[in-house]
This record gives sequence, C-alpha cells and structure tokens, in this order.
Amino acid sequence: MKEQANLGLVHIRHLGETLHPNPTFSWQRSANYRGAPNGPSHQLRMLWRWRNQPLLAAKYWQPDLHQHLLHAIRDFQPDVALVELAQMAQYLPSLSGIPTVFTDHEAGQPANASTGMGRQADRRDNRLWLRYIRKYYRQANLIQALTQEDAAALSEIVDREVLVRPPTLNIPPTACEPGKAPPRALFLGEYRHGPNPDAAKILATEVWPLVRAACPNAELLLAGPNEHLIRELDQLPGVKILGFVPDLMELLGRVRLVLAPLWSGRGFRVKNATALSFGVPVVTNELGSRGCRAPDPACIIAENVQDLAKAALRHLESAEFASAAGELARDWACANYAPVAVARLQLDRAEQLLQ
Repeated sequence: MKEQANLGLVHIRHLGETLHPNPTFSWQRSANYRGAPNGPSHQLRMLWRWRNQPLLAAKYWQPDLHQHLLHAIRDFQPDVALVELAQMAQYLPSLSGIPTVFTDHEAGQPANASTGMGRQADRRDNRLWLRYIRKYYRQANLIQALTQEDAAALSEIVDREVLVRPPTLNIPPTACEPGKAPPRALFLGEYRHGPNPDAAKILATEVWPLVRAACPNAELLLAGPNEHLIRELDQLPGVKILGFVPDLMELLGRVRLVLAPLWSGRGFRVKNATALSFGVPVVTNELGSRGCRAPDPACIIAENVQDLAKAALRHLESAEFASAAGELARDWACANYAPVAVARLQLDRAEQLLQ
C-alpha cells in the first residue's frame, strides 16, 4: 500500500513491546496497553467498564489512543481510516467525519474473549458483544470480514452488507511439486486445539482405512506440535506421526495433498491457505474450507468420510492430477492472498468511499 498511498499508524503497544520506527508509516503514534495489571484498583476499573462493554473490549479502551486519533486527524489529515480487529471498533466514534473501513477478523467473537470467570460470565459477555457489534460496527462506512461465512454472519447482526477482505500470506518464491511426491497426504495442526485432535482421529480411523483399501501404499502424515495427544494413532496402518516440523517447504514437498476437514471450530483456515500458496492441493469439508474456497480440484469439498476418501484418492492415484491441481492452487492463492493483491483491493475500496 505504501507504493500508492501515504500511510500513518495509530496502535496499542503491549507491555514489553519495543517500539521501532517503521519506514512504512510517515506518521506514527502508540498508546501503552494497560489491561494486564491485576491489582485491586485495576480489577475494579475493569469490572466497572464491564457494565456496558465486553470485557476484552473494556481492556483495550485506552484514553491515550483516543487522543492520538484526534491528533492524527489534525496533523496527519487522513483521507480514509482503516480500523482492524473487533476490540478496536470502539474507537470508530473518535474518527467521526473521516471515511472509515472496519475489518473484523473473527466474526465479532475474538478467540481470546473468554472472561475466565465461568459460563455465566461468558454468556453475559456474549450478550455484550452482540450489543457492542450493533453499536460500533454500524458506525463504519464499510465493514469487512476475512471469510464469506463471517461476512454473512456479521451482515445478519448489523443488517448491512459486509464485504470480504482476505488476509495476506507471504507467497513462497518457489512452489512444491505434488506430482513428484509419493502417494501421501498431510494433516497439520496444533493438537492442544480441540478441533485438530478430533479431526486427526476421524481421518486416521475412518477415512484412511477406506483410502488404503484402494491404495494400499498410501500414507497419512500427522504433523504439528503436542503430538503426544494423538500418539495412539501412530499404531494404525499407513499413519505416521511426525510432530513439529520446522521446514514447511520440506514437509509440504513430501505430499500430494493436504487432507484437512474439520468438524468444529471457526475462523480463517490458515493452514489450508498456506498449502494452496505452496502449490499443494487441499481436500476438506465445508467447515474446513472457510476463506480457502479455491476452485476444484485445487480445493475439493467433501462432507462424509466416504467422499473424503474418494477425493483424496483422486490425487493419490494420479500424479498428473495432483500436479495440475497444485498449479491451480498456487495461481489462485497468488491472486487472492498475495500482499499486492489484497493491498490493491483495499485501496480500491478506499477510493470508492472517497468518490
């Protein structure tokens, strides 16, 4: 974006975070995050704010940031303001008179929004989030989400159109060649995260036996940290647990596809998008395809275990099919996730607001 616009930055700096001058921004201010201390006075202040705001949003209300935004309007004089993350929406009133683009990253429910005070407190906080979204998101001139599913969910809440602005990925300079790999599939995940061990178990115990019945030498690799939580799957025929693999290029270069359906969880599927950017095709289900809906066969959608097995076999039984799917995956990822593509989309929307 810097190549086509003069950029300023106002942000919150966490405790211990070093502030370095960033040449990307010609004007920059930061406010210190004061939501972490746990003394009695701080806790009372948070509880007081929690009357009307979700707890996480209350923690991110910093009066200094409000003042920095006023200074930015006066001194930097932005044409358009881009506001990111749910907890930052409460600052939209500070930008009154400036065209604003607000981007929500998690459909109004940040992953770290639990109150830590039990289910009843979390239910109350969820009601406050709904009120917060309706109050603040509507103050933006344009609202964006990272996936089509999140955009649809937010649109129902705010009763307005919500556009999709995909996240950016650093596209690797070279692509993998899945057609040259043996008949292997990969599931990648952090196994402390509930949806991942559940999905790995279904793949290893229900999908993979069907695959091996048609392709006896096929192998399923389960990679990612905290692999001890799925260790029992290592005993199954054709299943191999790798644990954490630091070299992603080397790991993805060993397989013909990423097999990554999910049966729970929400948000953008970073690992699937990353696989596509490396030129590795993906087989997943509807829930696992959020934000990564590349065209078939770059991303094949299948719901039940039989159809997932059949979709995986299309790649495992044909090196040529896997190779063509990988090329399509890479092209689609470059067109949708490359920083230059996302920057152009954001600048186009900013210009439309100004017009």
